[in-house]
This record gives sequence, C-alpha cells and structure tokens, in this order.
Amino acid sequence: MVQYLQHSLLRWFDENQRVFPWREDRATKYQQIVSEILLQRTKAETVAKYFDTFFSRFPDWDALCNASLEELEEAMKPLGLYRHRARRLYKLGEDLRRRGGQLPGDSNELRDSGFIGLYVTNAFELFILKNRKPLLDVNMSRLLKRYFELGDFIDVRFDKEVQELANDIIEVRRCKELNWAILDYAAMVCRKRNPLCGECVLNKFCKYYAQNREKSDQPGSGKHEVG
Repeated sequence: MVQYLQHSLLRWFDENQRVFPWREDRATKYQQIVSEILLQRTKAETVAKYFDTFFSRFPDWDALCNASLEELEEAMKPLGLYRHRARRLYKLGEDLRRRGGQLPGDSNELRDSGFIGLYVTNAFELFILKNRKPLLDVNMSRLLKRYFELGDFIDVRFDKEVQELANDIIEVRRCKELNWAILDYAAMVCRKRNPLCGECVLNKFCKYYAQNREKSDQPGSGKHEVG
C-alpha cells in the first residue's frame, strides 16, 4: 500500500501539479520558508496572489528582522489572522537577530530557534537542511487516514500514529515532490467534502473507498455517493 501510494501520487503529480511561486527553482530559501508560514490555515491560491506583494516589501531575512510588529501586522491584513501571523514572523525575526542573522545549521539548533510548530520546522528541515520530512498538516493527515484507515481525526501535533506514517511515506528520492503531490491531491481529489473517490488513483487499496463501496452495496441502501 505504501509503495502504491508513493508511485501513484508521483505519477499523478508529474501531470497535474499545481504551480506556485514558492515551488519554482528561482524561489529563495527565505521565500520557501516564509511562504509555508503564510500557508497555514490559508488556501495556497490566496498566498500565491499575495506572494509578490509581500516579498517585494520584505525581500529577505534582513528585511524581516528589521520589520516592526506594526509593519508586519499591516502587511498581513490581506491574508487574515494578521495578528497571529505577524507575531510569528516578528518572533522569528527577533530570534534571527539574537543569532546574529545565522539560520539553524542542524536539527538541534532548529529546536532551539524561533522556527516553531511541527509543520514549519519540518518545512525548514526539508527545504533548508535537506532532510526528508513530511509537510504534515490536516490535508495530508486526511489523505493518509482515509487510505490506511487510521482512526479518528485529531490534531496532527498530537497524532503520533499519523506522524510516524507520514515520516515513512516520504522516504523516497523525490521526497519534496511527494510532499507536494500529497498536498495537491488532498486539495484537488481527496477533498474534505465530496472527495472524487470514483476517479481516485488510490482507490484500488484505499480503505475509505472500500468501506463506502460496501455501504452502497448493502440491500436497501439505495444510490450512494462516496464521500
């Protein structure tokens, strides 16, 4: 099931991947990491529209470190949750100033830095430290839980089962692409509401799909839409 998921989603990704500025080869490490902070609880398409505006105002780590909290709050307003995002970016800038502008060089330094949260620290390890880490959020969790039938949905920060599975899944050469493939697939096919199970490339082994097929085949169930 693991290999089938890996191979199927990478093939799908090569033909159907979404195009975003932080994924392009010309994107700086700074743009990659800060974009991941902006992406939390926000649609990728919304962040993509705001990408040039934000990074023209704060083009690099130095600009972020020198930004005031008020400036960051004003910049974050178009994305919503602006006070929360601004505080995170401001604290990150404070930490970088304390470190003399030096980014964490390994996992131990990362744990003691201003890069906080499971998703952002994993993103830092993936993009900056070049370690294989999952971009584990609610969307990746949903896909994995449906496919493997892992039980009830809980906060991914406390879901050790899905964390361990996500770490196993991304142990491939194209780790970065597989992460993006899972996130794109969760957004486009394995959606929270009305997932496109009938055309899903994973439905051969997906536990969620099999369970819904069984329900629809039961006498008296009538026509049943998987989802």
